[in-house]
Amino acid sequence: MNSTFKCFVLVATSLFIAGCATTTSHLNKPVSFADLNGWSDQPLDLLKPSLLNSCAVLREDTFADESGWGTYKQWRYLCKELAQTPERQLRSFFEHNFTPMQIAPNQKGLFTGYYSPVIAGSLTTSDYYPVPLRTLPEDMIKVRPSDFNVSGKELIGQVQNGYLTPYKDREAIEQQLIGDEASLLWLTSAEDKFFLQVQGSGTVQLEDGTIIHVGYAGNNGQDYISIGKVLQESGELTEVSMQSIKQWLKDNPDKQQWLFNQNPRYIFFKQNDKSAITSQGVPAVSNRTLAVDPTIVPLGMPVWLDTTLSATGEKFRRLMVAQDTGSAIKGAARGDIYLGIGKAAAILAGQQESLGKMYVLVPKSVTVEPEAGGQ
Repeated sequence: MNSTFKCFVLVATSLFIAGCATTTSHLNKPVSFADLNGWSDQPLDLLKPSLLNSCAVLREDTFADESGWGTYKQWRYLCKELAQTPERQLRSFFEHNFTPMQIAPNQKGLFTGYYSPVIAGSLTTSDYYPVPLRTLPEDMIKVRPSDFNVSGKELIGQVQNGYLTPYKDREAIEQQLIGDEASLLWLTSAEDKFFLQVQGSGTVQLEDGTIIHVGYAGNNGQDYISIGKVLQESGELTEVSMQSIKQWLKDNPDKQQWLFNQNPRYIFFKQNDKSAITSQGVPAVSNRTLAVDPTIVPLGMPVWLDTTLSATGEKFRRLMVAQDTGSAIKGAARGDIYLGIGKAAAILAGQQESLGKMYVLVPKSVTVEPEAGGQ
C-alpha cells in the first residue's frame, strides 16, 4: 500500500484532499464517458460513501487554482452536490459534472493488488509469540527541510555525536532487543510481520478472540526494495507472486532473514479504531479503494480503472477512489487495488499484476454558488 509516495510515503498526508498540490500533465488525454469500456453498466454501490469520506477531509491546500484538477471551491461544491444526489442518479451526476482524463495514454498502466491480513498475535512476548510489531521509536527524529528554507522531502534520522544521521536500516533495527513497552503486539513469525509491513495495515486476533486493528505509523526513511525483484534478479524465481515468495521462504528457512534484510525500509505500527485505514485517513473499501502515486493523482479523486483480475482473468472495470499510497506505487498509470480482508483477498492480491488503463475524473468548469456568510 506507495507516489508512492513524494509528498510523503505509505501513509502520507491526506491529499483530497490533503497534502501537496499536483498538476495535470500535457501527456494526459481528455476523453468522453462513452470511451470508458463498461461505464454504462457499472454498479456504483459503495462508491458514494467512499467519496463522501474523502470529501470530509477536503483541504484548501490540496488543489491550486492552476493544478488542472479543479479548485478547492469546485470540489466543495461537488461534494455538497454528491451528498444530495440519490444513488440511482449517480451516473448522471458524474457525466454532468466531470470529464474523464486518461493518465499517460501512450504507456501501459500496471495494476497490482493489496489486502488486509488477519494474523495471530499477543499483547506480551513468549516462546510462541517472539516477534515484535514495533511502534515508532523514541530516538527517531523527523526534519522538514522547509523549516530551514531548503527544498526536499522530509528527513528521517537519529542524532549521533551531535549530528543528524540516517535512521537505522531493517537489519540494524531487527538486532535491537526490546520489551513489551516498545512493542504494540507480538506475532508468531517474522514472515507474518514482514508481509504485514508490505500491506501497511491489518488485523491481529488475540487468543481470547479479541480483534486489534493495526496500521502504518511511520517508516525509517530508508529506500524500499522489492524482495520479489531480488529473488528474480538472483535467479531464485522466474515468476514472482506473493505465493511464490512464500513458497521460497518455506523452502529456504535459513535464508529468510537475509531476504527480508534486502529491503532496508522498516514500517512501524499503531493501533487503529477500524481495519484498513488508508493514507488519506479514511477506511479502505474492497474493490473501491485504489492506491496511487499522489504526485501524479491527488488522493480523493474518482478514478476509472480498466484492467483485469489476474487470478480469474475477469475484466475489472469500475469507478474507484484514489485514497491510498504505497512504497512501490510510483509513476503514472500505476495503481494498487484494495481487494479486502483475509485469506481469499490474499490469494487475489498475491496474483494481481495486470496491464490496463487509468482515467481520472476531473471537474468540468462549474459555477460555484457563494456560501452563506461570505465564506
